[in-house]
Amino acid sequence: MQGSQNTYGVKYQARCIAAVVADTQRTRFLVGTLSLREENEIHLLQIGDKTGALAFDGLYTHPSEIWGLSACPFDVSILSTVYASAGEFGAAIWKLPERARGAANTPLQKLASLDGHTQRIKCTLWFPKGKHHQIVSIDAENLYVWDLDPSGKPAKELGRVSSGLQQMAGGCWSPHDVYIVATACGTSLKCWDLRTMKEASTVDQAHAGQVRDLDYNPKRQHTIVTSGDDSKVRVWDLRMSGMPLSELPGHAHWTLRVQYNRRYEELILSAGTDAMVNLWYVPPPAEGKSKSSLSSPKISDPLVRSHHEHEDSIYGIAWSARDPWVFASLSYDGNVYIDYVTQAVRKKLTTK
Repeated sequence: MQGSQNTYGVKYQARCIAAVVADTQRTRFLVGTLSLREENEIHLLQIGDKTGALAFDGLYTHPSEIWGLSACPFDVSILSTVYASAGEFGAAIWKLPERARGAANTPLQKLASLDGHTQRIKCTLWFPKGKHHQIVSIDAENLYVWDLDPSGKPAKELGRVSSGLQQMAGGCWSPHDVYIVATACGTSLKCWDLRTMKEASTVDQAHAGQVRDLDYNPKRQHTIVTSGDDSKVRVWDLRMSGMPLSELPGHAHWTLRVQYNRRYEELILSAGTDAMVNLWYVPPPAEGKSKSSLSSPKISDPLVRSHHEHEDSIYGIAWSARDPWVFASLSYDGNVYIDYVTQAVRKKLTTK
């Protein structure tokens, strides 16, 4: 473990970072490692209020390689992981226990396992708003919905849906509707209604290659951003799926991650295997804009800044849950970088 003011390095390879979204008083992040032979770890990092430096705040052991990591939105001590080891795979809910004085690291406390998957699991999803005792897990072929009993009983499967011939790569739970989950299915984007476990809407051929990631606009119910193997980032209105609202062609290779700022819908982060983190400023279209007026989805100069600090593929990005101007990125070599929205963009957003 090492770091300077805005950087931190874990000793193993890593591909998972998540903001501690339930903690609105501190800027904290969780990082999960991906070691084949060594005991894996979850690092808890915090940005100091006075120093502004990124610092180590806790170390917890995890039994397998961590391929996915999500923080519970209503409890700062709970998280979920997707893991794999020696051909086996799984997903589980964990609790960060109180650390004993002087302890170098502390094992996570397992609360529940999400058993039943027959394919390698891609991710777990929490409903982003409020206290909700259900969680979604997604593998290449199926989406599962689970009930988490607060009393500590095993997780109960409530239902599942198959994606058919298109393999799923990930998903996002709508913050506007507790019953809608969007998934990346091959080259397409599909939304599912958890009440009927059927497809609710789709965007066919959203990208020329595999759709890698997606995220809901925090302010607009029908707007989603996607990223894909064609290096593109695209913004979609699900009611007009024939053409994207915006196209952001700023990466040189696979764009693995994309994420909206939770407070300012104009701000989008993206990152991928070109080792770049891009910060975009994308104003939403005017309400009532017709489909015909969207014939040219490219925006003039939407790229605020490209961040070139990393030397390896970037598998994780996360906005701070406390400070909307702060974001983190994680590359495969285990390096975490903290960066900030430029002053010019802050001024533009706060003086509108």
